[in-house]
Amino acid sequence: MVKHKKSKYGWEFIFLGANIDAVDVANRFGVAENRAQNFHNDSEGIALNYNVLSQAVTSFRAAPSCAALGDNWSAEIQADYKKRGRRTYT
Repeated sequence: MVKHKKSKYGWEFIFLGANIDAVDVANRFGVAENRAQNFHNDSEGIALNYNVLSQAVTSFRAAPSCAALGDNWSAEIQADYKKRGRRTYT
């Protein structure tokens, strides 16, 4: 379905995953590695996701092609994930 929507309608997909290997799971669904990101499933991580995704969607909608989104769309989320380390949430 993802590949169909991307090719037929030009949709773009972003995959965020907490407590999983987001890149691996995204690939299984047909989402590119550069559109997948792990994050911390807490109030700080989720707030950061909303801010970053808001910026990413705004950039994507303003651009003539999805390539304009760039591979660094998730740099802030990635930095936060690395800074705070991998955690287990219960």
